[in-house]
Amino acid sequence: MFNKMAQQLDLQTLGKGKKEFKITKQEFDDFCKEFLFEQIKGEINLGQSFCKKYNEPNYVLSILPDRSAKAHIKKFYVR
Repeated sequence: MFNKMAQQLDLQTLGKGKKEFKITKQEFDDFCKEFLFEQIKGEINLGQSFCKKYNEPNYVLSILPDRSAKAHIKKFYVR
């Protein structure tokens, strides 16, 4: 599992040639509001929901707790 996480981080931070995916602050705020309904159901965490909605294959983000995932998204995906 650690090797998979390290590989994913390497691809995200050091990978060249991959177009960076970004969303606006407003899109992120809208996503967070939509996520409230999923959170109530308790079936999926914020990182998983983000990856699913935006078709972003980010294993590390998908396993982070919601608070950490939110900070990660703001840092790497919100322009």
